[in-house]
Amino acid sequence: MELAIGALLGLAIGAFCRWQDIPSPAPPTPIGALLVVAMSAGYVLAGTFV
Repeated sequence: MELAIGALLGLAIGAFCRWQDIPSPAPPTPIGALLVVAMSAGYVLAGTFV
């Protein structure tokens, strides 16, 4: 449930930034996007083991 809420919140922030012409808080390249996904996945996985 938390993962779904996080994904929806991320999409909402990205859409809001695009709509308001605010620079995206994440890198606009595929490598940058993968970095954000990897960090988020690592955070979630670490939370399951702690």
